Amino acid sequence: MYVSSPGQIFLFGEHAVVYGQPALLASIGLRTTVEAEPLDNRRIEVESEGLGEMSGKVEKIEEKWKIREKSGDITQLRYVTRVAELVFNYLDSGKGVSLTISSELPPGSGLGSSSAVTTAAGVAVSSILGEDLEKDKIAQLAYEAEVDIQGAASHAGVSVATHGGFLRVQGDQLKNLENFSELDILIGYTGNYADTGKMVEKVRDLKESNPEIYGPIIKTIGKATEGGIESLKDNNLEKVGVLMNANQNLLEGLDVSTPKLRNLIETARDFGALGAKITGAGGGGCMIALGSKNIEKTVDAIEENDGVPIKTKIGLEGLRY
Repeated sequence: MYVSSPGQIFLFGEHAVVYGQPALLASIGLRTTVEAEPLDNRRIEVESEGLGEMSGKVEKIEEKWKIREKSGDITQLRYVTRVAELVFNYLDSGKGVSLTISSELPPGSGLGSSSAVTTAAGVAVSSILGEDLEKDKIAQLAYEAEVDIQGAASHAGVSVATHGGFLRVQGDQLKNLENFSELDILIGYTGNYADTGKMVEKVRDLKESNPEIYGPIIKTIGKATEGGIESLKDNNLEKVGVLMNANQNLLEGLDVSTPKLRNLIETARDFGALGAKITGAGGGGCMIALGSKNIEKTVDAIEENDGVPIKTKIGLEGLRY
């Protein structure tokens, strides 16, 4: 049994979404794949080319299924083991399972690697138990796993990983935007870890210290998001690019960029990108560029500036199995 789930980008609205403004996310062509095989013993064994290996014992204790006696790379693989426990308990069944994970998503890149592996692993484990869970249930269990691990989470990440496509997010409201075309996009990965929690806290401190300055910036990001959605509906990519650049300028005002991100963004624009901006929390991670006129030259320039260029599409399918 093979299951794969996509990574994702923020096309618009990161940080502002924390304060009730809309954001637009989209799935990308880079995927995480989980291969599941049953084991005769009641053990879970996980092997990941990027995160290591772990094993544990699947037991029912006081009416709850748990993975105990864990050993190996427990912290790195905690999303996988937690969603497995949640699936065991939802189906009230526990079996031995071997999970082999491979991913095209760099961990800590801000491209949704945790949501991708959590959703794919949830489907893989449920398949070993003989159940074909609905996608909404998979998304809910993956969300619960992220909350358990992180203390807080958004439904948005696991929703994109599950359903794919384009997703408008505002508060607790999620809306899959249909009839949007797939788009080519160029991702530039800095190679630096994106610490989402740290950057969210940084913006919160700025907003609380000077609400009269940073409050309007956040609201204007929300307006850029709405404009971007309308422009995508009209297939007006030039305007989408203009609004991406505006969104980036506003993010600069929130001090979440870095010299390397800024350099990659400016490089993409120099080679004809319609729009280029940070995707995700900033402080590292990735930038994105839409509609580069000289794509191969842009790729070469990103490499020359110590970035990792990734050519892909957005708005693709979600879970695949």
